[in-house]
Order: sequence, then C-alpha cells, then structure tokens
Amino acid sequence: MTRAGPAPEPASVAAVIVTFHPGPGLADTVASLLTQVGAVVIVDNGSCPADLPTGDDPAFHGRVEMIANGENRGVGAALNQGLGRAKERGFGWALTLDQDSVPLPNLVAAGGRAFQAYPEPDRLAAIGATVARNGASTPAPAGDYWRIPAVITSGTLQSVSAWERLGGFREDYFIDCIDTEFCLRARARGLDVVQATEPALGHSIGAPSRKWVLGRWMMPTNHSPLRRYYVTRNRLSLWRGYMRSDRRFVMRDMRQAIREWIGIVFAESDRPAKLGAILAGLRDGLLGRLGARRLPESPH
Repeated sequence: MTRAGPAPEPASVAAVIVTFHPGPGLADTVASLLTQVGAVVIVDNGSCPADLPTGDDPAFHGRVEMIANGENRGVGAALNQGLGRAKERGFGWALTLDQDSVPLPNLVAAGGRAFQAYPEPDRLAAIGATVARNGASTPAPAGDYWRIPAVITSGTLQSVSAWERLGGFREDYFIDCIDTEFCLRARARGLDVVQATEPALGHSIGAPSRKWVLGRWMMPTNHSPLRRYYVTRNRLSLWRGYMRSDRRFVMRDMRQAIREWIGIVFAESDRPAKLGAILAGLRDGLLGRLGARRLPESPH
C-alpha cells in the first residue's frame, strides 16, 4: 500500500503552479501561499520572462523555485516536473494550482482536516478543494470530506508517493481531463480520492456566462475551439479506458458532454469553429491520436 505520509501541513507541502502567460496577480498569489506551504515551484510553459515573478524576489524569502520550459510542454508534463521537484526536496504532498486560481488562507488546513478525518488516510491519492462562492470562505457542511470519483487539479493536495506509484500524470493528453484520468486511475489501483468540504479556493472554469435558452438557464463555459478539441478527444480516451472500472462515472460524464454540446449550439458564440473542433476531437479520440495538436486558424 502506498503511504500518504504525514498529514498535509506547511512543512510537508510544496505548491506547484503551472503557468502559461500568467496575469499580473501571480506574484501576489505566490506570496500569499508562503504562509501555507514550505515551498512554491512554478513550472512555466514558454511564457515571456516579463510575465513571470522572479524567484529572487525578497518577498519570497528564497522559497520559490522556477522551472522555465522553452516551449509549451502541456499541463501533464509540467505537473510531472513540479511533483518530481517536490519529491526531490522531500515533500510528501504537492498542492497543485492553476495560475488564475485564488487560494484562501485555509486551503491546506482544510485538506489536512480531511486527511485526519479519513478512516484510511494511507489510501488517499488526492484531496480536492471546495470552491468558495464569490471567493470568500463560508461555513463548511457537516464532516470534513466527501468521497468522490475525481477532483480538479487546482487546489488539490496530491500525495507524492501515490503520484510516483501511479506513474505520474498523462502527458499525451496535453491539457484537459488530465486530473480526471489520474483520479480514475488511482481508484482503479485501489486508492481513494476525496474533497475537503470546507470552502477554500477561488476558481472558475472557462469564462462562464448565464443565458436563458429553451425555457431554462444554461451556464456555458465559453471555452475556445482548441480547448473543445482537447476536452472531446481526451474524454473519448478516458471513457474507453475506464468504462469497466468506473462505468457509473463514465456514463454520467457522457451525459454531461451532451449537455455541453447542446449549450454550445444554443448559447455560445463561434459555434461553427467549436463544433468543428468537437468533430476533430471525436475523430482523433476514436483513432487514438493524442499529444499536442494545432487546429486550423488556432492562435495556440
């Protein structure tokens, strides 16, 4: 059995942030994290140096490390670099974060309470965070954790030993579904995934909007055509890989995908490009073509 190690606390946690042309608020986010973690590892995927905070900033007290990739190697590869560095430095946990997420001051503590309350903490591969409404902490429901099939990357405490045992994140997915696939793989290997109930993270998916369509409210995420391609392609790979071990989750995710496609048709702009990207993702997913891809007229 993979041992999760000590409970998540500042001395045992390194934050890992994957960046790609981040906004100006990244330095403030990094500085705020240093009260909750022992170190911060930023893995950048080909940004301009001017976009990035410098690791020798006096405010960082020498606890911030930068790994600069000369090109966009994808989220999976960057996460593996960051967790590999956390392992080398002796941390038992890695707090993975998106560059635009806002960690609240209780983020690591909430994960630690979930770990302590879980009856078999050595089975935990990942402890996800609950997103706070309006970016503010609110009272948590009864209990310190929920047992769920998968959690998102941002705000999740990853067991470094479980990550190593499972062989890391899938780099051929490049972006999207990487977190879900890792969680389903952990569950298939006898490990557990939970979500801390205490709201502790400010985060949004895509650029959501609210529209009244066909007699109901829809919340389209307005992802770009390229992201629609990756989501569709990687979902097909995930469905094929885990239909037997996690059939209930896969069926639910299929229904969610259909709802998203309907939302694109009726509630999003740039529909022809997005639907074309979905068809390309379906084709490549069926053919098993993974890795980085460029769509016609795509800016990335």
